[in-house]
Amino acid sequence: MTTFAVLVIAQYRWWHDHGRPFSWVLLPATPLLAFVPAGIIVKSLRKRWTAGWAEEHGFVYRRVSDWPVPAWDFPPFTIGRARRFRVRDTMQGTVGTYPARFFHLTWLHNNRINVSTHYRNVFTMKLPTALPRMTVGVTLDGSIGDRVEFESANFNDQFSVHSSNPAFAHAVLTPRTIGKLVDLAGQHGGAVTLTKFEIVGDLLVGITTLGNRPHEIGGVFDAMRIIADGIPRFVWNDYGTPATRTIA
Repeated sequence: MTTFAVLVIAQYRWWHDHGRPFSWVLLPATPLLAFVPAGIIVKSLRKRWTAGWAEEHGFVYRRVSDWPVPAWDFPPFTIGRARRFRVRDTMQGTVGTYPARFFHLTWLHNNRINVSTHYRNVFTMKLPTALPRMTVGVTLDGSIGDRVEFESANFNDQFSVHSSNPAFAHAVLTPRTIGKLVDLAGQHGGAVTLTKFEIVGDLLVGITTLGNRPHEIGGVFDAMRIIADGIPRFVWNDYGTPATRTIA
């Protein structure tokens, strides 16, 4: 009720001062914004954005899917108190030459005091062969290895790279790839810098709380394509192994 009163007062004052409403769309939507939970509105928009992006880029979108929850050995898939993982709003297609997928992952977290709902948007891109594990971006997983520093201060400030093999990390992330990622981060901001990219066998995986809006979806997939395209040929020969993991 308080939200409704605040919205009505704000619109009345704007109309009084400017001779017109702030927005003809917002005016009739005021009761909806005030009394309908924000999560329901965001959920509806997210589904529409995902379906629209899929149609525009030649992906196949399915609101309800039978895809299994991936059995990956890193968070959020290894959270001990997580329950009822669900895969929703899936789409699949190609990004460049790479088979790619997207899905919205939800789960319940029971911390013994209350039960809360959490989610991540998950992006995958199929690589030519399996490679050693490495992450680029935000992570709290200490099992990956030490942080690897690069010559680009801008890159180090925006991306955290972790690997148990620094030589492999430097081989994958060439100066050209680093420059492209920094430029892309300048265009898309948090959609790129707040996403964790991880090599998981023969997959490049992106996990983020963003990736809902169309430009965020495109930004994450662009970053993944830059990483995959930038891997030199010798890396596939020297570090590649037969795939032991499959896509979700």
